[in-house]
Amino acid sequence: MSKKMTSVQEFLRAEALFDLAERLKSIPEIGFYEFETAKLIAESLAETGARIRRGLARTAVIAELGQESSNPAIILLADMDALPTPGAPGGMAHSCGHYAQCAVMIQVFIALAAAQIPEREGIRLIFVGAPAEEYVDLARRAQLKAEGQITYLSGKQELIRLGIFDRPCVVLKYHSMEDSEARELTVNGTLGGFMAKRAEFIGKPAHAGAHPEDGINALSAASLALQAIHAQRDTFKDEDRIKIHPILSEGGLVVNIVPSRAVIDTYVRGATPEAVAQAAKKVDRSFRAGALALGATLRISNTPGYQPFKPSPALGEVLGKAALEIETPEKIDFCDQSNASDDIGDVACLAPTCQLGCSGFSGTIHSKDFEPSDAERAYLRPAMILARAAQMLAADKGEAAKEIIRGFSPRSTKARYLDSLESMFSVKEYHPEEGD
Repeated sequence: MSKKMTSVQEFLRAEALFDLAERLKSIPEIGFYEFETAKLIAESLAETGARIRRGLARTAVIAELGQESSNPAIILLADMDALPTPGAPGGMAHSCGHYAQCAVMIQVFIALAAAQIPEREGIRLIFVGAPAEEYVDLARRAQLKAEGQITYLSGKQELIRLGIFDRPCVVLKYHSMEDSEARELTVNGTLGGFMAKRAEFIGKPAHAGAHPEDGINALSAASLALQAIHAQRDTFKDEDRIKIHPILSEGGLVVNIVPSRAVIDTYVRGATPEAVAQAAKKVDRSFRAGALALGATLRISNTPGYQPFKPSPALGEVLGKAALEIETPEKIDFCDQSNASDDIGDVACLAPTCQLGCSGFSGTIHSKDFEPSDAERAYLRPAMILARAAQMLAADKGEAAKEIIRGFSPRSTKARYLDSLESMFSVKEYHPEEGD
């Protein structure tokens, strides 16, 4: 560590962090509509004198400190959006804890600025508030895409397209975790990838009591398709970590009319893109089987989800060292494998990236009872770890960050990545006579 550097942790302001977390938590907004959240984030960062950009990807907030140089950038990445949550006031809540990410990363950015790390070390420090991590509300996102307001359906995919991660950089992120006796923190954890599917079954309406034989029951076709998907489950390999969790989004209008339209929405998750693609074929066969059995027309729409998240081991080593200054080794999980997904996986295809998982929350994630149980553990502890990690990366003109970047092998180029996203948008229609 450079002798000129003062421990950046001394510049963290706990009460300001706790207050900002509560204010962000109180204004949950769905992805690509985080307008009040973006305003509060920008106001909170203004004290640093950073160059702040707003409006990219509709609601993103980008703050930058430091001059352009050959030295790398350290990116502090945070999700901004909330999630439609059953039982929450107004139906919306920060049930994935994204508000905590923003509060923590903002306070880390402010502390690094107060310690004059960018000026002392000649590095670029960037805060990125990213919209729309939760892959939901897809009908409205499709409309935004049709209007040309977005090109892709997630915030980080849009920010990749817009060049936010083009420069040589290392990317740090934090995510909230449920309390557990087994662990307090995770470092170097992996996440699965997924693709999204919508199956529309089109039948024929008829009087459900007088002449049901004149109809084609789209709901029955969808129900058969769901059973066919369930019958596939023992064909999935354990190591592929396939998860398929469909919902029946539409199933008829009124009880006394044979349902003429039914809709299934689902993700197909897996540990690798290849595993997802193979499972997706089985899902499509199941959709077609249900439609064919009832004589319904079928339309399958595919949209690109997220890449599996594979963190940078070298960046994880730095983050792990910072974590070990705060927590004992037996409380840190360095081998976590989650079946959840995050568009951080897309960023990690192009730049060295690592995520800190931190407990301090009670209840169940993605439910209305997911709440901070201990503000110091939930907010201050990750801020201390991430501030220290950023300090280590910036030391000696960013030497550690440079070394990580030199040793990093991207899994794709930006052009190939964007081409791959484009290829995943598809719609295919099947008619019952095609199966005769």
